[in-house]
Amino acid sequence: MRWPVVVLAALLVGCGPVTPTVQPTALPGPVAAGAPDAAISVADQQWEICTRKQLRQYPPVLDELAPSYYAGPWCQSADGGNRYMWIYARPLFEGETPQEVRKYVNEDASLLVRGLRTTGYQPVRAGARSRDVFYEARRPTSPNLVSIAVLGEDVPPEGQAYVGDNPLRVVVAVRKAGPEDTPSPSP
Repeated sequence: MRWPVVVLAALLVGCGPVTPTVQPTALPGPVAAGAPDAAISVADQQWEICTRKQLRQYPPVLDELAPSYYAGPWCQSADGGNRYMWIYARPLFEGETPQEVRKYVNEDASLLVRGLRTTGYQPVRAGARSRDVFYEARRPTSPNLVSIAVLGEDVPPEGQAYVGDNPLRVVVAVRKAGPEDTPSPSP
């Protein structure tokens, strides 16, 4: 009975360790993916954990960003409304570049923009801040203006989440529209 155990042990030792495919599971950077557990300072601005009231005021036509890839949301009360921030919080997968990650974040922000457009929001201002999404819109019958912007620096090429003061992030802002916030005529 000992021989089968010895043979099996010798086979296992000879095979060496089996390593699974590398999939990042823990964030080595400043924040973990998912809901935040503390306030944070980003780009010299203080962001707090969102209150229930702030979360109820998030536009119901917009999805929230995936908690497996983003940390957040954090909130700020600003300009008579609220700002919601998600920080990209996944390390790079093997072979993934910082430019690809920025492209993915912009695609996520573009999906939020599409959510506004398909529910009757019309653009007030839109464009790109360098290569990133920037979009402001409102419904003609709504007193609120909603803006979506991708901000921050690329994830570092070392593969870790950004540890500086200006991480790659998506910010959604909701505020009362002013007289200059008139929707553009549809083409």
